[in-house]
Amino acid sequence: MIRSILKISLMCTAIAAPVIGQDRADDENTLITTFTTLSEPMVAATMVWNLNGETVEQSNALQAFLSAKLNSGTANISTRESIDFRTINAVDFAVRATPEHLLLTVKAPSETFDLAVEHLTALISEPGIDENWLKRQTRAFKSISSTRLRTPELLESELTHYALYTGDVPTLPSGSMHTEILRRPNQIILNAKEFDFDDTVDTLLENLFTVEARLNNFPAPSRRELPKGTIHLVDPDATETLVFMGRIREFETVTEQAQVDTFYKYMGYGPGSEMFRIVRQERRASYDPRSHFAQIGERLAITGLSATVPSTDWPEIYGVIAQIYDDVAAGENDQQGLNDSHNAMLNSMVYDLRREPDWLAQRYLELYPIEPPRGGIRLEMINAAFNMDAETLNDIAADVLPPREDMLNVIIGGSISPSAEMRANGFCELQIGEPLTKCLDELSKG
Repeated sequence: MIRSILKISLMCTAIAAPVIGQDRADDENTLITTFTTLSEPMVAATMVWNLNGETVEQSNALQAFLSAKLNSGTANISTRESIDFRTINAVDFAVRATPEHLLLTVKAPSETFDLAVEHLTALISEPGIDENWLKRQTRAFKSISSTRLRTPELLESELTHYALYTGDVPTLPSGSMHTEILRRPNQIILNAKEFDFDDTVDTLLENLFTVEARLNNFPAPSRRELPKGTIHLVDPDATETLVFMGRIREFETVTEQAQVDTFYKYMGYGPGSEMFRIVRQERRASYDPRSHFAQIGERLAITGLSATVPSTDWPEIYGVIAQIYDDVAAGENDQQGLNDSHNAMLNSMVYDLRREPDWLAQRYLELYPIEPPRGGIRLEMINAAFNMDAETLNDIAADVLPPREDMLNVIIGGSISPSAEMRANGFCELQIGEPLTKCLDELSKG
């Protein structure tokens, strides 16, 4: 029985995406919101548990446990049969976590979605778990230090985790995970262009109980800023060095967020970018120069530029990357390139809206972490992205791109020490085997 229906509209210049939120009378703990952004014939449902995972270790453990449940089978379904079912019916499961939520998304074509939901319910409501799968997933979700594998993806992830996960509570033992996860979710987010979800919610909630989560006994701790300065991991034997300059930005408006996103696309997103043209093609100094712009919260993103370069050349190439940033911030940019970068940002957003339901769920939860609003939903970041005028970007570049002195530099590998200029805002040196957090903590103390 549905007590009330909240008529909600997701406003977007280019994509109409009406939303209906349902407050269910028979389950006061689970609130339902429906989006219509996915391309046909795909249908998705995201189960959302409010969980304050204060540490990276706790977040990883939650994701590993839930992933193991999805692969453990049941008394009637073997792991092999479960995997075959997903393959045959084009069913996809995705597990995500933030410091405040654990998300499980099931996506499938409309003709097999009801079967997928029944299959998911059987898996997660099963009281047992395959310990071998739990060990395997625990290894899969274990954080790997960027100072070991030295990839830009790992570095971005590690810096993000440092900023967002700031608690110090011990990780729950695996025996306590069932009651944290195998309870009725706090929200369910549905997404399909056209689909009858009448039985979906009841099926998802079947055999799940309403209990309080231990992890929610205390509020989630606030995030911390990344420090300024330079970190250098010394490795005289390294032939390559990872160079990164960036920061975590909290934007004043969603329009500023769209502007900065476009600038970083211009600097280092793909073959048409400045990083690709200068660092890779002209200087032949790196095979992976890139920009970083990843949204990690409401009007919050990690931004930066990186490249893996020969260790003997890293100071020179760092100077080249720094000059690219300074030139862009000075408004010395090709207008057609900015227009193309703006279109690239829009294309990426449209792709996520139409094909990645967990992306939309995360953006929604950043605005409404506890429950849907009683009024209308307006994901203003989408409006701002489409309404932004790329023709004005050169005029405001210096206003929205801060000076490099406000950034964090991370140099992983090589024996050449950073210059006095790079050391001016703080310097910390790491030896092989030492974690990045050692220097992040030291620089944060000033």
